[in-house]
Amino acid sequence: MDFEFLKKLYFVKTELSLKCLGKIYLSKFKGSTIRGGFGYSFRKICCINKPKKCEECELLKECIYIKIFEPKIFREEKVKDIPRPFVFEYPTNFKNFFDIDEILKFNFIIFGDAIDYFPYFLLSFIDLGNEGLGSTREKFIVEKVEQIYPCKKVIFKNTDPNIKLLEKKEIKLVKKSDLKTLKIRFITPLKLKYEGKLISYPEFHIFIKGILRRILLLLKYWCGFDEKIEFDEIIEKAKEVKISECNLKWFDYERYSTRQREKIKHGGIIGEIEYKGNIGDFLPLIEIGSHIHIGKNTSFGLGKYVILNKF
Repeated sequence: MDFEFLKKLYFVKTELSLKCLGKIYLSKFKGSTIRGGFGYSFRKICCINKPKKCEECELLKECIYIKIFEPKIFREEKVKDIPRPFVFEYPTNFKNFFDIDEILKFNFIIFGDAIDYFPYFLLSFIDLGNEGLGSTREKFIVEKVEQIYPCKKVIFKNTDPNIKLLEKKEIKLVKKSDLKTLKIRFITPLKLKYEGKLISYPEFHIFIKGILRRILLLLKYWCGFDEKIEFDEIIEKAKEVKISECNLKWFDYERYSTRQREKIKHGGIIGEIEYKGNIGDFLPLIEIGSHIHIGKNTSFGLGKYVILNKF
């Protein structure tokens, strides 16, 4: 199978280190707290016409905030699932409480053309530190930002305010054609639909289709790649791979949306699943999917999985 189109997908993964100036308490779903505060600060940093509502602004089509957070409005498209070009990714041992002087770390992934707006993202995190995080609005300092994929280097240090822009590098595809067993763990809730229904036990072809859909949307809307890709053959071949072991459960959670001013319910599957069959040819897709998150609400950090096989 030809996955050359994967080389057109580019993204960078950064790690932010925040030094807490007070005792920071985060909600049960940490991604909602940090992402919500980031969105508020990003709008404040980008907006030059604050007295007006977004929909009334003459600069709506030139607005960086609208381009990143409301891409459907910016592109004037009715497509439902234009992805936002960023993902918040938290370590599995991420906790809810951070003491004074403790370092809070998480990853921030940026896709395609949005990499050019990195200075705006950084300034938004710095502003969020000044505004305060969590229910008590405790402040923090952005101590360091390090690029950890596709290369490792320090981009920003609090003692050195010069921003070193990120590099766009071609993704290296993993190949292991003799792979017959794949075991993965869904770390954050994965929400996939198949034929209009939510999936609790994703067959391999549904899993692969979810990865392909995510990749193609990122390619089209953020990487300038709009060629038609036929993947019926890929899906048909994926149907030959079967579930051999499954230990998944549905996880529900609730977050409060400041923008919508209401509580929103989300959910998805977490746990481990094992597939058996001719899996090796699919490994490039699966490996990329483990970096970019799949399914719904990826910008919050959902749809993260890891490959448990040792290669």
